[in-house]
Amino acid sequence: MEISKKTKILRIIFLIIFIISCIILIIEAATPGVESASKSNAVSDTIASIINNISQTITKKPKITNLDEFRGFIRKLIGHYGAFLFMAIFATLTGMLYYIRKEWKIFWIKVIIILTFGFLFAILTELIQLSVPGRYGAFTDVFIDYSGYLTSSIIILIIFYVYYFKHINKKIIEEDQISNLEK
Repeated sequence: MEISKKTKILRIIFLIIFIISCIILIIEAATPGVESASKSNAVSDTIASIINNISQTITKKPKITNLDEFRGFIRKLIGHYGAFLFMAIFATLTGMLYYIRKEWKIFWIKVIIILTFGFLFAILTELIQLSVPGRYGAFTDVFIDYSGYLTSSIIILIIFYVYYFKHINKKIIEEDQISNLEK
């Protein structure tokens, strides 16, 4: 099966973005607690300020009153769930575009590899944090990381499943029709 130039280019782009996102996640996991908290708090405080400004314009009251609780929520939402959600987009696209064979067996092997990678990578980032000052690895963070990863992966895998196997069935029907005409 000949692979188009567009597919080859997409494979390279997706692979590069996937590798860069993995490197960034490892670097962030190895960032000392004080520095990590400082970056996280800056993002959380900015979001809280925007939300409170909008809320005060509408209701005359701030929406976010417990900044520490909000910081924890944003850290988990963006720093864990969101980061793995983003990485999984490119992990899944890369995995599905390499070794393209339209067979059930190959499809499911790739699904297992893609989903296993996400879980193992979530564990790795938490294990790295065990040796970083001011950080700690947590099983709940593995769960949050992997939830973000699964969200993207499952959506993309469903799209590939529907597209590939709909396309394959169409091709099989066309081949059967050609075969019947030749008889």
